[in-house]
Amino acid sequence: MRNKSFVLALVIWGSCQKPQTVRVTETGTVTETETGTEVDAEDTEVDRSEPLSETEKSMITAGLVDVRSLNPDISIELRYSDTNNFLHTNIYGTVHGAYLEKNCADKLALAQRLLGTEYHGYSLLVWDAARPVRCQQTMWDAVDFPFEERVKYVSNPKNRSLHNFGCAVDVTILDSSGIELDMGTGFDDFDTLAQPEYETRCLLSGSLSNLQYQNRILLRRIMRRAGFSQLPREWWHFNCCRREYAVEHYKLVE
Repeated sequence: MRNKSFVLALVIWGSCQKPQTVRVTETGTVTETETGTEVDAEDTEVDRSEPLSETEKSMITAGLVDVRSLNPDISIELRYSDTNNFLHTNIYGTVHGAYLEKNCADKLALAQRLLGTEYHGYSLLVWDAARPVRCQQTMWDAVDFPFEERVKYVSNPKNRSLHNFGCAVDVTILDSSGIELDMGTGFDDFDTLAQPEYETRCLLSGSLSNLQYQNRILLRRIMRRAGFSQLPREWWHFNCCRREYAVEHYKLVE
């Protein structure tokens, strides 16, 4: 496999926070697209005793839903609210929940139900969900690629990413012991090994094992059954609709 070297400019995103305490209760109904069987989400109360950041409040203002309010079995580890990402920088500031547009959140709640039914104790782990445009701009500015390469891995904020509407989610799977399934690469890996469109080639070369491939197939199958489509360049990225539909129907998270 050909390795690429990238120069990343680290940009630290600062955010002001104003204390606010809320308790959020959401009730949702999700539908399994393959069978047409309706699954009623349980009433789940999300207890928030910690202050909400300005970033998180902007997501709530845009009408987005914390996915844990629909299915508490979903695990959250927001990589851009930490330094464990390709920029090694906290871009979001303090964000406690993974927020999505309601229809997208319903689909993710369904995906968790499907996964848990098939593999008891398994859970989806969300690495990224809604992303404000200002954070998208920070990421865009920080990646020092030629333009034609940059657009392959980071959406141009001028064109809007589906993350900016809360209509895309980055996920993997945890087993019943809370250990991530081996997918062959980690999150935000820019090598061809991370790209589903090259999986056949990687299998033939031996750089992707059959177990790693089957783990990806499991994630892909569960997410597709719930109504998502996968980005061909990132095994962890799934969209719940087309960008044109999101622009017409949903609010932008500024």
